Amino acid sequence: MNRTILILIVVVAFILRVFAIDVLPVGFTPDEASFGYDAYSILHTGKDQWGHTHPLVLESFGDFKPPLYAYLTIPSVALFGLNKFAVRLPNALLGTAAVYITYLLVIELLGSRKKQIPTTNNQKLGLIAAFLLTISPWHVMISRGAFESNLSTFLLPLGILLFLKGLQSKKYLLISSFVLGINLFSYHSARLVTPLIFIFLLFIFRKDLKKLPLKTTLFSVAIFLIFTLLAGYTLFLGGARRAQDISIFSGALQEASEHRILAIYQGLDTGTARLLHNKYEVVAQRFVSNYLQYFSPTFLFIDGPAEGTYGMLPGRGVLYWIELPFIFGFLYALFTREKRSSLLLILFWILIAPIPAALTTGKGYAANRAVVTLPALQIALAYGAIEVYRLIKKYLPQKIWTLAPLAYLSLTSIFFLSFLEDYFLLSPFK
Repeated sequence: MNRTILILIVVVAFILRVFAIDVLPVGFTPDEASFGYDAYSILHTGKDQWGHTHPLVLESFGDFKPPLYAYLTIPSVALFGLNKFAVRLPNALLGTAAVYITYLLVIELLGSRKKQIPTTNNQKLGLIAAFLLTISPWHVMISRGAFESNLSTFLLPLGILLFLKGLQSKKYLLISSFVLGINLFSYHSARLVTPLIFIFLLFIFRKDLKKLPLKTTLFSVAIFLIFTLLAGYTLFLGGARRAQDISIFSGALQEASEHRILAIYQGLDTGTARLLHNKYEVVAQRFVSNYLQYFSPTFLFIDGPAEGTYGMLPGRGVLYWIELPFIFGFLYALFTREKRSSLLLILFWILIAPIPAALTTGKGYAANRAVVTLPALQIALAYGAIEVYRLIKKYLPQKIWTLAPLAYLSLTSIFFLSFLEDYFLLSPFK
């Protein structure tokens, strides 16, 4: 039964991400075109559009991008030609695969390590997480275009899954380091989040790693370190230019000076004004403001992304309102149950994911820059859903808790159909 449900979920995920991808999202961004032509150029010449042989960084329109998406697009361009469908297809396929990987990750994270199992059926928990990712507006929208930020929603959970398997079989640990290393070449945000996740994994599972041969752990770390150094090397090839242009440090000194001068004119002494108004204070304020917005109701449930780039649909939250109780359910479990490595990993993942987005300027609420939060968010929501249902079952009459799943599915269907209407029918006009 669970296998049939899983297959159905994956099929629905595939349809939602592949159907009419040459039409929606509307248009074709310069970045998408650039990835497509780089893939076409590398396929036929071994060089990108600028004549660089098998580049580690791609020069685009005014900035530089990690090259992974272009390389992944080569097979589809070879099969289907240089067109929108071929360029967008890899993302749709990996977006679908991310749903299946999410299911496997939940099983491995919460199921196979019995001393860390929460009191729940982990297959059902995996199915719920996969289902929530399947219908996620955030993930559906980012998976349908040639948006390289989506690659991390597949590679990062896959790398974590292989790491957990590697605690029992050392070959998976080495493959995990390779996958996480490859993720460093997927998107700018991944270059900060992935090393932090890797270090956190080494820390919370250090006791399990001690049971493996030391050379296996060291070799795994060495593989990831090599990829990290290569990614760092690309910064000298232009990879850091985009970060410099949109960094929250840009213009911080000038803004601090303006505030300082205004404070002095209002009677504050120079020393105090310099202490209160400096570039570090400006940067800190920018960071905190940017970071918190990705946990705000405005972004999560009300307006969502601030702009319609990267396939996003402004005016619609990236989560459904029906998922709000699940957030509280997850937090309740986190603070009332014995702390477990699995829950702490998911929490850590969610908390660090918006950091790269918070370090940048712009309109804010940039869903593409923070999409590395997925699918950790759906795993947390799934666990929260189980916890909410457990509390309902414990404190409310049987008639209510027996009808709760049906009521949830009914409400979810309404929200989901509303999203489908907005995206597939109304977004061209919006």
